[in-house]
Amino acid sequence: MGGGNNLINILIQTVKARFTGLVTKLRLYTSWSFIKTRLVVKIREFFTNMLGVKPRNSEDYFTVGRWMISKRLLYAGVLIIGVISIWYISSETTLFKKFDEGGVRTYKYNSVRLRTAEGHVRITGKSGYLAYDGTVADGAVTGSGTLYNPSGNIVYTGTFEQNKFEGTGTQNYEDGNMRYTGTFHENLFEGTGNLYREDGSVEYVGGFLQGMKSGEGILYDAGGNEIYNGAFAFDDIVYSELLGKSATEVGDHYKGHRTLYISGDESVVIMDSIGAIYHSVADAEALDDEEKVAEVYILQDYYKYGTDTVDTISGIRDIMGNPIYEGYSGIIFPEAVAVETVNSNADIFKGVKDMELSSAFSDVFEVDTYDDTFPVYIYSFKRGEIVYSFVCTSKDGDFEFYYLTRDEEDV
Repeated sequence: MGGGNNLINILIQTVKARFTGLVTKLRLYTSWSFIKTRLVVKIREFFTNMLGVKPRNSEDYFTVGRWMISKRLLYAGVLIIGVISIWYISSETTLFKKFDEGGVRTYKYNSVRLRTAEGHVRITGKSGYLAYDGTVADGAVTGSGTLYNPSGNIVYTGTFEQNKFEGTGTQNYEDGNMRYTGTFHENLFEGTGNLYREDGSVEYVGGFLQGMKSGEGILYDAGGNEIYNGAFAFDDIVYSELLGKSATEVGDHYKGHRTLYISGDESVVIMDSIGAIYHSVADAEALDDEEKVAEVYILQDYYKYGTDTVDTISGIRDIMGNPIYEGYSGIIFPEAVAVETVNSNADIFKGVKDMELSSAFSDVFEVDTYDDTFPVYIYSFKRGEIVYSFVCTSKDGDFEFYYLTRDEEDV
């Protein structure tokens, strides 16, 4: 029995030895590296033979005017251009490449074939990183997809239209933390959405226009507490909506910290969280005895006009025309509180005497005296029914803050 097995093994080894050479040759001849090498050799021989043969008579030339061009040289040029074109297409597109895992085509950002691509694709950036994963139409990013930065963090995920953010989506900061989620139009926040700070805390929820807070919305502090809800325009609060409201009604809008200053029968409230002050007075015609907001002071040395920021009186003139009033005036009580607040951050109004205060409760101050002789220069302009008064340290100086009031003739 053992002798029979040995005989079979010898027979098998003999057959394998006879076919080993054939199998090796078959593997060699069918391998891509061998085929590619042979093709390169044949192409090199072809071009060598073509370029190596010298033209023998006029039939081997094309005549163009006084010039005679070798037919073989021209044919060789056409073939070289064709080879280069095929190489470019195969290297820049997926025409001769396998699809990625999952059957998704991948293109370089500048690929010629990308211009006619449709459906789900992946696009790589200049350095080879994955820049986009989503749908395209007519060669443009259109539909749903995700955009990445070179670090691999998501820049935007949502809907696109012709390479622009359009519709609903989420945009992130460079580190991948969420910046905004909501609706977009031509790459800008537009419609409704939520805006976040870089630390992840919500900053604002509401309407947007041209990338800025506009419409009804709610402003939050870094702790997630509501500060203000109401109307916004071009990234700024519409402070004029507080004019004529009672303290209770103002409280429906402003939820942040406040400091109350009282002088006689006048009261001024600093809305610390939004950098504004309101001055309320008794309304003789009101059925209740609640005071109404007469002026709103905005403690910023610039004025937002649409998408522009204006910080000079000459710029204000360009927008609002000539002032209805300008001149020096001794400061009144709400102006004095505004000056005191501005000076607490920087000594801008030099020479003004500090207020003398007494406090019975936290954040409530009784003003005993203030420097009502200190001169400030006022420029007042009218737009619609609102009067804008800009407070300067001197004539022709830049304004340090401004306030709003309704023209009594229009009330």
